[in-house]
Amino acid sequence: MTRAALVVALSLLPAVAQANPQQEPRSRRHGLTLKFPDLRGLPMVPEIDFPDIDVDVDLPGLMAQNDFDLDDDDDADSRDSETQRRDRGRRDQDGEERDADGNRVKVYKLNPQPSIRLPRVHLGDDDSRDRDREATGRARGSGSATLEVRGPVTFQVRAQSGEIEVVASDRQQVSVTLTGAPAEEIALYAYGDRVEPSFRGRRTLRRGKLRVELPRGSRLDLSSMSGDVTAQRLGEVRIRTMSGQVKLSGVGKADVQTISGDARIDDSTGPVRLHTVSGKAVVSTSGNAPQVEFQSASGSLDWSGLCAKDCHLSAETVSGELRLLVDPRSSFELSYSSHSGELRDEMNLAVKHAPRRHGGMMSSGFLEATYGRGEGIIEADAFSGSVTVKKK
Repeated sequence: MTRAALVVALSLLPAVAQANPQQEPRSRRHGLTLKFPDLRGLPMVPEIDFPDIDVDVDLPGLMAQNDFDLDDDDDADSRDSETQRRDRGRRDQDGEERDADGNRVKVYKLNPQPSIRLPRVHLGDDDSRDRDREATGRARGSGSATLEVRGPVTFQVRAQSGEIEVVASDRQQVSVTLTGAPAEEIALYAYGDRVEPSFRGRRTLRRGKLRVELPRGSRLDLSSMSGDVTAQRLGEVRIRTMSGQVKLSGVGKADVQTISGDARIDDSTGPVRLHTVSGKAVVSTSGNAPQVEFQSASGSLDWSGLCAKDCHLSAETVSGELRLLVDPRSSFELSYSSHSGELRDEMNLAVKHAPRRHGGMMSSGFLEATYGRGEGIIEADAFSGSVTVKKK
């Protein structure tokens, strides 16, 4: 039985700097900057959806510790002791804590902080003997394997570490090759249009670099702890990773969730859903109606593309920066809310609603503006992060 422990320590909410209420916005000629000192609510932090999730992490001063199960029969119960649970419950109920000398301290929490539930990932090798007997097709080899298929498939793989590269080809076959590790038996099992690899009888890649070729239009479904992932020209990609780097190019649809890994998605032709805790995201979309959803705690987003009719870009972050590089042919409405961030306008937006001033103080943290005919929608929420909108 093998067990790995991973400590996730993230500092997600830096000190919030209050905006200077006396500072006037700069002229549009040099870019317009609007500061927002007041916002009632905090934007939603992302829920990272992995299999077998069970870790609580509180903001700010975020630190979590979790055991990641790598064995098939290990229990997935919480590692918190019963004493710790009782202490937390007692403190929440009576609002009292103890100082260093053991004296009671009454605590009044006016604004409970939001929390992120970080995942527990079970990447153990399930007993797959019964499933292997149900396979509709199989292929084996030493260091590589090739399985003939009838068309696009869903390739499902999970990895503890190592690199995975997935590309599309015009051949009606699934081909895998493992390098950077001792030659070992590799098997491919088909269950209808779903294909899964096996490495010396294990369903989890533990090391090395795996190159995968799939028929054009196939789908990738991948779960990883720390391995890097690249994929090109696939129909759909679903990735769940802890700290691995993700690079996608020319995919039809992308659904990526990561904790600390960075993600880069180039030339996406379909919807993009990207949730991260602290990773940086770079996204470029093609077409005039991209659908992009980004959520993060401290991660930043760099997006570039055309936003016109039926476009919808939604970006939420607590302390990360949002940078939007917009094609000048775009036409959209922009809404932006923040507590202490700023909006830098380098596109000469037509502002419809801006924070009002009373006695030199801004009374609202919400802004609405239009570019062109206002056909698409861009929504940006950044609690203490800033947003920059500029021409591509």
